Amino acid sequence: MRISDYTRRELASYGVEQLKDLRDEIVAQHKESVIHAQVAEIKSYALYTEIIDTFNEIVSDEYYDAPLMLEYNTWRAMTMLDGGEIRGNFKFDDMGQPLSTASGNMPDIECDYGEYALSVEVTMQSGQRQYEAEGEPVARHYGQLKRKSGKDTYCLFIAPTINAATLAHFYGLNHLPIALYGGKSKIIPLELDQFMKLVENSYNYRTQPAPTDVRGFLDLVLQQGDLAADENDWRLRIQACVDNWLVA
Repeated sequence: MRISDYTRRELASYGVEQLKDLRDEIVAQHKESVIHAQVAEIKSYALYTEIIDTFNEIVSDEYYDAPLMLEYNTWRAMTMLDGGEIRGNFKFDDMGQPLSTASGNMPDIECDYGEYALSVEVTMQSGQRQYEAEGEPVARHYGQLKRKSGKDTYCLFIAPTINAATLAHFYGLNHLPIALYGGKSKIIPLELDQFMKLVENSYNYRTQPAPTDVRGFLDLVLQQGDLAADENDWRLRIQACVDNWLVA
């Protein structure tokens, strides 16, 4: 009754099991409407400052569950950044707030842009542990999404800092045709401040970026990877791509 239009009189004839089923249905509908309203607010850039502040608070270790907040806030940023269908695989509670991180057998965030797909993976891991924990799963999830979508697929890997071994691993995968990952991978590592710069550039852009703008950035970074002398040179080229995206 608290979150629906049902009255006590209307519910009086329901049995206990019927009430349980109805409650579950009402809660699910309420959660969906809350998330839908949240997405509409995010797409208007009304939460831009809050999203940037949240990223800064995550880096400053001000959250009890930083990995969950990183997934949730990155989903909000991706939703605000462009016009695709952005789905976070983390769990929402009944009030539309983040409850738990995505399970280990899927990307953290899946983006459908019509002509192509994008998986987004985030982590708070750093150092050698980052490479050990994320190197194989990120590529596997990328391959899974590519097979599932049947589309040209890209991947963003976002972390506060990108470990040298992680950078080298993805640089190598992007140059090797591996059947398990659907051929040469298209995985782009970004440090969190670089991703925040993309969000800032989109906020200052004359209009909301289109999926073609996002794809242009992804393709340019991959092209720079082909031109780079090694992974360290690619890191510098990625920064240049970030700085110049959507800048007149």
